[in-house]
Amino acid sequence: PIIIASSRRHITTSTAKKSQFQLSMAFGLPDEGLRDDDNEEDPSSISNDTLKSLTKKLEQSSAAASSNKKSTTTPKKKDNNSMAFLKRIGRVGGAANKNFVNAVGSDEGSTGRQPPAQRDSAGVGGMGIGSGGGTTNIAKSKASYRECTTTGIIDDLTNVFPMTSSGNEWRGITDRVMGGLSNGMLRRELDLEGRAANVLEGRVSLANNGGFLQMVTDLPLDASDQSVDASDYDGIEFDILYRVVDDNDDEKNVGSFNMHIRTPGTLQQASYRHTFRIEQPNTWELIRVPFSCFEAYGGGPDMPPVLDASELRRIGIVGIGREMDVYLAMGGLRFYSVF
Repeated sequence: PIIIASSRRHITTSTAKKSQFQLSMAFGLPDEGLRDDDNEEDPSSISNDTLKSLTKKLEQSSAAASSNKKSTTTPKKKDNNSMAFLKRIGRVGGAANKNFVNAVGSDEGSTGRQPPAQRDSAGVGGMGIGSGGGTTNIAKSKASYRECTTTGIIDDLTNVFPMTSSGNEWRGITDRVMGGLSNGMLRRELDLEGRAANVLEGRVSLANNGGFLQMVTDLPLDASDQSVDASDYDGIEFDILYRVVDDNDDEKNVGSFNMHIRTPGTLQQASYRHTFRIEQPNTWELIRVPFSCFEAYGGGPDMPPVLDASELRRIGIVGIGREMDVYLAMGGLRFYSVF
C-alpha cells in the first residue's frame, strides 16, 4: 500500500519514489520523473498538486478494481435435488435422448465385451430416454445383481435404464459400423400398452450393403467371464410388441424380426439367428424360441452348426434384411424351461 504522511512535505525519499513508480506502471504515466538513487533530490521538490493528482488516480483505480471484482463474481449455483434425481433416473442429461447413428457394432462387430452406450446427448451409443420403468429408481451396485442364469431373468425392466435387471446394459446398434446408412434410437417407455418397454425405433436401409438395427445386451455379470451357462434351460422367451410404421412393407414380412445370439467363438459378423414373426400389431405377445431353433450364420465351415447353450455371450433383437421403418418394443426377456 502507498502511505502518505499527514504532512505532505515529510514523505521519505524511498516512499515517494516507490509511489511514483507504482502509479507510473498503473496508469502508463511517463517515468522520467523517477529519481536515481545516485542522484537523489529533495522530496520537497515534489509539488502538492502532483501528489494530490497521483493519490486521486490511485484511489480511483482501487475503487474501479473493487467494483469490477464484485460485478464479475459468479453467483454460486443452488443445489437442485429435483434436477439431480431426474438426471439419475435418466429423464434428463446423460441417459436422455440417445441415438445410435454411428454406434459400434455388436453382432456384426467384435466378439469382445462391448462398452456401455456413451452418454452424451449428441449420442453415439444408443441409450434413450426414461427411468427404470419399474419399482427401482435408484441404481444398484454391481454386487447386488444376480446373474441371469441364476434367476432365469435377463431383464424384467425394473431397473434404471439402460441397466438390465441382471446387471448389464442395453445398447443400440446400427449397420453404420459397416458403412451402412440405417439409423435409429433405443429408449425406455414407462407405459406402453400397460407396461414398461425398451423401444427400438428407426429406419433400416440397404444402402452401402447395410441393413440392420438392433437392441443388444451382454449376458455375463462379471466382465471377466466369457459367457454364461444356460444349459439348464430350453430356450429364450420375451414379451414383444410392434407397430406398423411403413404401409409399403412387404406383406409377407410385416412383423418379422430376428433374435441373434453370440458365443465366445463366433467371428465378426457371425451369430446364431432365428427369425420370428409377431402376428398382431399394437398387441403384446409372448414368443418362445428354443435353443435348437437358432442357426449358425456367417461363421464359415468352422463355425459349429448348433448353438451351445452352455456358452452364451450376447443377445440381441434385430430388424434386418429389408428396407423398413421399425417400431419394436420389448417388455421382458427371460430363459424358460419346459418341465
